Parts: sequence; C-alpha cells; structure tokens
Amino acid sequence: MDFAIRALQESDAERVAEMAAELSAHEGMPPPPFGPDDVLKYGFGLSKRFDGIVAESGSDLIGYTLFIDSFNVGLGTPGIHMLDLFVENRARGSGAGRALIAAVAAETIAREGAWLVWQCLPANKTAINFYHHIGSRQYQAADFELSSERLTDLAAASSWR
Repeated sequence: MDFAIRALQESDAERVAEMAAELSAHEGMPPPPFGPDDVLKYGFGLSKRFDGIVAESGSDLIGYTLFIDSFNVGLGTPGIHMLDLFVENRARGSGAGRALIAAVAAETIAREGAWLVWQCLPANKTAINFYHHIGSRQYQAADFELSSERLTDLAAASSWR
C-alpha cells in the first residue's frame, strides 16, 4: 500500500475523530467524546493543545498520531508525549505506523527534544508488540488521573485561582 505522511490539516478533522473512535473500539473502550469540533478547536487556532500527523493513501486517511510538547524534570530535557497512534486494520503491516512514529521522532528532534513517550493499555497486545519491534522500551510507571468530581473538588480546595 502506498501512503504519504503529512501534517494534520483542518479538513482532516472528521476522519481523525472517526479513527479516534476506531482506536477506542480496538482497545475495547466506548467511543471517546472527541469529535471533529474538538480536533478543530484543540488542533488549530487560539485554543491549540496538540499537533498531529496523518498517513494518507490516495485521498483517504489510514492513520494518525496526536502529540504534545512536554518536559522531564528528572532528565532536564524537553520531549514529546504522543497521545494517540492509530493505523486502520487494512493498512497494518504497510509501514504506516512506523512512518507515523518516525515522523513524531523527527519532530521531537526538530524541537530539540531528547525523548518520546506514550502510554498503551496492557490489553493492546498488537500495539505492545509493535512498540517492542521498533525498539522502544517499556518502563515501570503508574499512571494516575483526577477527573470529574474529584478533579473539581480538589481544585475547589485550592486558593490558586
């Protein structure tokens, strides 16, 4: 399968949101509340929070990755946190996944970053095998999250804002 790698464009919003739902389904999760409007709002303009790269075959998107700048105090270096990496089933094995993550690696270097990090659900064995295959290492870290009422309750207890 022939494909090209390019930067996310506003016209990709609907397709990227669809693939985000496909990624959630692949991981056995419900569709995320992440639609085309979110791609436009947070991927472009004044509220921009992430960057993206897509894999395109002909005029159809077959994969995407979203990522953000980050910093590791322990290393004293900037890097990139990859939020999502997804390639459609029909394009797996084509090299699109490797090309997408290689593009994020190149972007990391271009931004003077020293590392690229991401998370993967333990049940996503296909992704874990792929990540090992490209030479990444899995490290032991515990992910924590505050959301919904617990986030707002803790924030309300702060004098910060």
